[in-house]
Amino acid sequence: MWRIGAVALGVLAAAVSASDLAPAREATSGDWVRYHNQRFGFRLEYPADVFHIERTSAADDGRVFAAHNGEAHLLVGALRNEDEHSPKSYQDFLARDSYPDYKISYRPFGDDWLVLSGEGGGKVFYEKAMFSCNGQLISSFAMIYPAEQRDRFDPIVARVANSFVPGRAPCQASDAKPRRGEARPAQAEPVAASDWHSRVADRIARERGRDVIVVLRRTTPPYDYKYVRGHATR
Repeated sequence: MWRIGAVALGVLAAAVSASDLAPAREATSGDWVRYHNQRFGFRLEYPADVFHIERTSAADDGRVFAAHNGEAHLLVGALRNEDEHSPKSYQDFLARDSYPDYKISYRPFGDDWLVLSGEGGGKVFYEKAMFSCNGQLISSFAMIYPAEQRDRFDPIVARVANSFVPGRAPCQASDAKPRRGEARPAQAEPVAASDWHSRVADRIARERGRDVIVVLRRTTPPYDYKYVRGHATR
């Protein structure tokens, strides 16, 4: 039997609070430390004198850091590119789905990366996403902070962005997913969720008014987790 554990409303939202889990950190120069995700392999550096770990997902695919005054957040995570997004289509999706209340002022992209930034409601956001594993994996981080503190946080964003390295594992040729327009190997087809799981996820998405990722936890051994995408318009 599976139990609905939590719903992540965005790629970078931590699914389950687990502040007692030890962070993967390595010392760097000054007050900056390195977070290296053990599951997917992405990593970045952040200032430990500014941010502390607020939440981490039970599946260890994402983490949320909060400024000590609670006014700014740094979010980092990775997900499978099940919708076969290109950098441009994913950029459009983020702008529409994650930042509808912000005025987008910066949105460059390349063959395997994108950046999105803007301002709204007295807040500034900056998000960078990178594609790896032949486009199969999307690693990203976002920082949201008060516009009145630009002078403090803009340099932090720049250093975090320069230190950010996308995930590289698991990257296997047998399960790499091609991008739109490319031939799809038969073995690359994702395993569909059960009809019941999909219906539950879709119902939650409709209630929230946006696409979601539902986290299910098995209530019997091996107590593993399962992720089901819910669509608000289906």
